[in-house]
Amino acid sequence: MNIVNEIKSKYGVIGRDVELAMILNAITSNKHVLLEGPVGVGKTKLALAVASYLNRSIYRVDGDERYTETKLTGWFDPPIVLSKGYVWDAFIPGPLTQAMLNGGILFINELNRMPEGTQNVLLPAMDEGKIIIPRLGEIQAKPGFIVIATQNPEEFVGTSRISEALRDRFVWVGLNYQSFDEEVEIVKRETGVSNDSLVKIAVEITRKTREHKDLRRGASIRGAIDIIMLTKNISNLDIQKLTEAAIMALHNKIDIQLKSNRSKKDIITEIVLSSIKKNEFNPLKPLKPKDNQNIDLDLNNTQLMIKREESIYKSMSTLIKEGEILKSRETQGFKPNSRWLVIKHYVSDDVDEDEKIAIESYVCRAIVSLAAEISEKGMRRYRKRIEYPSSPVFSENFDLEQTIENYYGKPFMDYRDIAIINKIPRKLAVALILDASNSMHGYRIIMAALAVAALAYKLEKDYYSIVAFKDEAKVLKSIDEETSIENIVSKILHFKYGGLTNIEDGLRKGLEQIEQLREDVSDRLGIIVTDGWVTAGRDPLDVAAKYSKLHVLQIGIGGGRLESVELAESMAKVGHGIHILIEGFNELPYALMNILRL
Repeated sequence: MNIVNEIKSKYGVIGRDVELAMILNAITSNKHVLLEGPVGVGKTKLALAVASYLNRSIYRVDGDERYTETKLTGWFDPPIVLSKGYVWDAFIPGPLTQAMLNGGILFINELNRMPEGTQNVLLPAMDEGKIIIPRLGEIQAKPGFIVIATQNPEEFVGTSRISEALRDRFVWVGLNYQSFDEEVEIVKRETGVSNDSLVKIAVEITRKTREHKDLRRGASIRGAIDIIMLTKNISNLDIQKLTEAAIMALHNKIDIQLKSNRSKKDIITEIVLSSIKKNEFNPLKPLKPKDNQNIDLDLNNTQLMIKREESIYKSMSTLIKEGEILKSRETQGFKPNSRWLVIKHYVSDDVDEDEKIAIESYVCRAIVSLAAEISEKGMRRYRKRIEYPSSPVFSENFDLEQTIENYYGKPFMDYRDIAIINKIPRKLAVALILDASNSMHGYRIIMAALAVAALAYKLEKDYYSIVAFKDEAKVLKSIDEETSIENIVSKILHFKYGGLTNIEDGLRKGLEQIEQLREDVSDRLGIIVTDGWVTAGRDPLDVAAKYSKLHVLQIGIGGGRLESVELAESMAKVGHGIHILIEGFNELPYALMNILRL
């Protein structure tokens, strides 16, 4: 028996021979490993199985946005510091430090949910095998120290793109959903149910959620496991009971496409009924006529819906046949290099409005997927605030000098003397103001949508507004509105472009947006994208001067006249911002990201 088979046998892994071999090769070669794939494909199980088989010490971290640098490296115990000072006895090592000192494996689950500042702490440890602990000195990693991390694809909610520098330190192993037969075996093992027909239909139902046109995210194998657990003890299982179980199991594991007007219950019911007909599931009792009222859709309606889907996809048949559009959620339905083919089809003059409507959800997903790669979320800014706890509390950061001052002269220390340092994230309020006059059409609209989507990723935890202007301005997204990125992209695609250019009204609407926000933010800034050629409205400089900061992204020279450049430069000057002149819309998304890094 080879090593891969030994690992599979010992830790109950089904399939994954290739991936296990790759992970094993990386670990034994002392390479840091990044496992990437959608939720529920077994990333954590595989990593821990290989590490355990090799008898390596494992220090696990579950990434989230609140995981700080100090939690990763370690912190000082306040009472010991006060009695002995900053000595090793006062230091409580974090998981990174423990893994380095013991030559173990630091396992980070969902790395791209961590703040970028915390991620960056890993760089010297992975690159040079050392980190610096303030007030103590250098820690050198013992032989055997490596980092294994998992991450969901960038388009998943709550994730961000890890930095290029950090990606460069990893070798990559990608995981996709497993085959039908392997998923059947996994469900049988996890549930203890050997009813082949029941397990197969549960897997079939779950897999269909990953390719349904009304769903932007389908369920992992956990969906099939939950269906079986909810039905295995039901006597006289019928279609109604199976449908109810599927709705319970899958409802929280799927996300509906923005443009769909159907409910999750409706979609799941359709999937269940079509799966039953396809598999001729014998163990289910036929529905009695009186039961039909409890089922949202009958089989005839299901077939009509399936035909409707086939009709909607007809305009994309060429790309589907060529394998450019995939039935998989982890790639948002596309091969990575084919997203522009879908967009090209959408902007083609040969595509009529009905076809555009039919394929719009694909286009929105393609743009959002591209935006996730363009937008690199920067380190969040923080301000420090001293707080005094009202009860005993764990904290990794405290102000020693202030604590000593509070304690001085007292016979003993009280926890209320300890000055806790809390980092409060600083938020931005941004108004993006887009020129939507005559020059906007075709690929320019796509690039504008891509830039807006990238900004939405970048400012996910901040406040931002989108304003489009021509002869007058319109707010497409208000500053405190919560909406999906796909919804924003859809609004950009549907906006009626053309007309005169009223820069003053666009600036005024943008200023109103950032001024109306009552939240405490560190900066309020406007970014206007225009060619600088005014054909309507009043002089924009008066409004520009009211901004605390206004950046001007000028695309080309409006009207071919230098007056447009002079106006753009003047708006940036009176708005205390910068002026950037770019040649075309292709540069817009990257230029916008550069401004947000300032």
